[in-house]
Amino acid sequence: MKITTRISLGYGLFLAILLGLAAYQVYAIKRMQSINRTIAEMDFQNSLACLEAMRNLDLVEEYARKSFALGDADYFNLLREYRQDFTDDLRNLKNRAKDGGAKDEIDRLARQWDALGARLAALENRFVSGSGELPENARQDFELLGAQLRSVYQVNLGSMSLRVENASRTGETAALVLAFTTLAAVAIGGLVSFFIYRSISKPLAHLTEGTRAIAEGKFFYRLDTSRRDEFSQLARDFNAMTRRLDELDRMKKDFVAHVSHELKSPLASMRETIELLLDGIPGPLNEKQRRLLDLNRQSGARLTALIGNLLDLSRTEAGVMEYELKSHDLVVLTRDVVEETGIQARDRDIKIVTSFPEKPIEAECDGDRIIQVLVNVLTNAVKFSPKSSEIQVRIEAIHGLPESIPMSGLESIAGNERDGGFALVTVSDAGPGIPHADREKIFEKFYQAEHGKKTPGQGAGLGLAICRAIMQAHRGAIWVEENPVGGSRFCVLSRIVPDVLQDCPGITR
Repeated sequence: MKITTRISLGYGLFLAILLGLAAYQVYAIKRMQSINRTIAEMDFQNSLACLEAMRNLDLVEEYARKSFALGDADYFNLLREYRQDFTDDLRNLKNRAKDGGAKDEIDRLARQWDALGARLAALENRFVSGSGELPENARQDFELLGAQLRSVYQVNLGSMSLRVENASRTGETAALVLAFTTLAAVAIGGLVSFFIYRSISKPLAHLTEGTRAIAEGKFFYRLDTSRRDEFSQLARDFNAMTRRLDELDRMKKDFVAHVSHELKSPLASMRETIELLLDGIPGPLNEKQRRLLDLNRQSGARLTALIGNLLDLSRTEAGVMEYELKSHDLVVLTRDVVEETGIQARDRDIKIVTSFPEKPIEAECDGDRIIQVLVNVLTNAVKFSPKSSEIQVRIEAIHGLPESIPMSGLESIAGNERDGGFALVTVSDAGPGIPHADREKIFEKFYQAEHGKKTPGQGAGLGLAICRAIMQAHRGAIWVEENPVGGSRFCVLSRIVPDVLQDCPGITR
């Protein structure tokens, strides 16, 4: 199902619940209004009619007593008038009664009133003049009629109470429905949001991981295409892109390796020819000619080094770089490198200060490759250090990993080998330093950090990339950090031979 369909269905259900809740609330409010209107307009008016009927009944009884006691025609007229008023009150009560119980009580009241009216009419014919009292049976009828009228009034009050109670129950029900519906809407909204988040976050995380892998040059990375949504099409397009990038990367590597290999032989012939000319074998040279040939020889040397780096890089990326691992004394290897680069340092009036242990520090490694790493690091230190400055080269044996090692260095060392013995070679210079943001990038291919003014003869950005590949192959590490006194400090970490770990001088534990 598509992501847009899921979002539409999920939030459509959520909105439907909210609309249903709103409709129910409108219905409940209207019902409560109707109940309140009924109470206000009908039951209250019925109560007033009952009270009016009670008053008129009392007047009928009063004037009936006076009429039969005095025989006054005016009283008889008033009696007839109030009897008619009470009859009208009964008619109003009948018309307003809606409840079945109230109707039965009013019908009973009407029957009692009809009986009393017939009795009063008969008595009026016999007692035209005064000197009589209201008979006992008539008084009893008035008492029964009053009691029945009060019963009607109580029934009406009970009906009002019942309607009020119904209104209260309706309000409570509406509140409960609102509460449960709100909880249900929140729960459904949360579930919909969760499933939508889950549907989006997981493929986005994979896409982010894949993008990061491509940025690191891992063109073999592929995304899962088994989903049935927009992310599946995105994953297929991403995989097609990575396949194409992988093909282009392989073509580039093959081209660089092929061209570098093809240039190696003619370049060697050119350098040999220049050496023969400089040796004067074909004939003597003047100073100007010798100077030009010497410049050509230096350019050829740099070109040879560049081609060698390209070939090493191609072999490293192809996984066919060969290493001849033997036990070597790192102190001797480092000392040889210092002597080799000493000429360049003296030309720039740079002093190389060493701090080596007296006893050897043995490491199982490819000596030539380790020398290649140290030469690259020390040559860069000489190249970027100011004139008349100082470079410090130090070797020490340590137990466990140094605290300053970055994550990239930890990744190149096997997890079960991080607590062993190591040899740490540090080269500290007084140059312009390397910005923190560039300390990992300088080990990438063709990347060059800005060291202030562009240094003449600065390389192509392959040396440090090859150095890191060599140290990773040795299960070691290389990184750069800030020199506390200014400049940069390159660190080369190698594993010490376990058998001679106890014999390492000055080992730090």
